[in-house]
Amino acid sequence: MSSKNTTVDFQDIEKVIFQIVKKVSYFSLLIHILLIFMFAHIGAITLAAVNIFSVFAWALGIFLITQGLNSLALRVFCIEVVLHSVFVCATLGLEVGFQFYLWTISSMLLVDYQLKLKKAFIYSVSLILAFAALYFFFKDVTYNYPYAEFIPLIKITNIIIAGLPMIYAFVLIRETSISQRKELTEMAARDHLTKLYNRRFARKLIIDTRQRCIESDSKMCIVMGDIDFFKRINDTYGHDKGDTILMSVANAITQYLSQKDIIVRWGGGEFLIILTDTEESAAFERIEQLRQNIHTLKPCPDDPEISISMSFGLIEWRPLVSLNDTLHQADTALYKSKHSGRNKTTIATPEQDYINNLKSV
Repeated sequence: MSSKNTTVDFQDIEKVIFQIVKKVSYFSLLIHILLIFMFAHIGAITLAAVNIFSVFAWALGIFLITQGLNSLALRVFCIEVVLHSVFVCATLGLEVGFQFYLWTISSMLLVDYQLKLKKAFIYSVSLILAFAALYFFFKDVTYNYPYAEFIPLIKITNIIIAGLPMIYAFVLIRETSISQRKELTEMAARDHLTKLYNRRFARKLIIDTRQRCIESDSKMCIVMGDIDFFKRINDTYGHDKGDTILMSVANAITQYLSQKDIIVRWGGGEFLIILTDTEESAAFERIEQLRQNIHTLKPCPDDPEISISMSFGLIEWRPLVSLNDTLHQADTALYKSKHSGRNKTTIATPEQDYINNLKSV
């Protein structure tokens, strides 16, 4: 995979993560709006005013995220949480639990990819130290406002509210990372042009499929196919036309074969087809129909004079024969198709088994 594609994938991941942060920010904005009225109701006017500032800070942070200024948004959130925690703890004491929001913001700082890991770690640790410092500076502050009997409940509520966004964010980040990892694995297994399985990944897939066929006592055929005169097409019409033809052929093969079959871009104009639960005679009929369909294709609508055909070599994978030998026999059958007029399907003969056995002695 090219570095350009990797960069795009990384930017996509960061975009998704900050969409999650944005959702958490809306939740925090709503909480601070409610706190304005709650603090005003109990007579903590200074805290009500502080929460007006907090509402503007969270709204600003959300706006910055929408503008793509994610790192700056996190710094705004960080400053707001620190100041808010200090003011509340200094006014109401530690028992109300507003200091626990420092844990949430310290974790969120780690998703700021514009910060080097060392700096992000230092900032996060600094917020945890600030959390500890609150217990040192405000340990003697007592709650002197109405509804003191609800303080334990308020503390538990704050712990839950502080924890839920953190859990929610990291669960979604985890799911996003797993999804992206699966997508990258799938991309690595696919040919970038045709979206078929690539040669490197195909071997393991074929071996696994072979094992399932053995366990179910079913037949399996291997077909090697090649676009006739593909090099000449590239030289005459250019590689763009060649790519269009490759995609057209790949699409035709995919549409014609069943989902349980395996199709591989083997290289150049060559394709490997694995027909599962199919014996040799049935495989020959299916490939012949596919060959005839491909010969009727008009792969380049803007150049209708371009016509294509394919040659195929087919073999049923026999017991005790290795994958390499079976592929070689399919390739030899393809070679026969090419040298006997092209646009035809050849079945590997038992004599080829005998010749290959002699070569391996």
